[in-house]
Amino acid sequence: MTLDKLHAEWAVDSDLDLSQPDKELRKIPTLHSKWWNIYTNEKQRYLMIKQDYDVLRLAKFDWLLGRMDEAERERRGWPIQHLRLVRTEIDAYLVGDAELAAAKTKLEMQNTKLDFIEDIIKTIGNRGFSIKTYVEYLKFSQGSM
Repeated sequence: MTLDKLHAEWAVDSDLDLSQPDKELRKIPTLHSKWWNIYTNEKQRYLMIKQDYDVLRLAKFDWLLGRMDEAERERRGWPIQHLRLVRTEIDAYLVGDAELAAAKTKLEMQNTKLDFIEDIIKTIGNRGFSIKTYVEYLKFSQGSM
């Protein structure tokens, strides 16, 4: 699910109809379940993207050091590595590698989605307190307290 779709979905789910607090309270477990399902799916996706990134980074590391075998290099479509690099120089080349940077961006975007969903789950967990506070405010404002 894209970040835009998550935002749109949360825009719908975050709406509170305070004219029916009992209905809103009953929705909390359903929303909690829905967003935990989304979170676990996105977490699974994050782990797969991270694994792909780690494998690619190791392959780039081996390629830059000249340790990659010919068959693997050709399978990946990478040119022969002519540079003589020492280990301390490798990080600079890895950071500047376009393919690796794209993979890292994809990983970071997935992490951003996870952070967003975690915040949504926390908000849903606090929803009951918000409703309670609203009901107490109504009682106070109507002089029932």
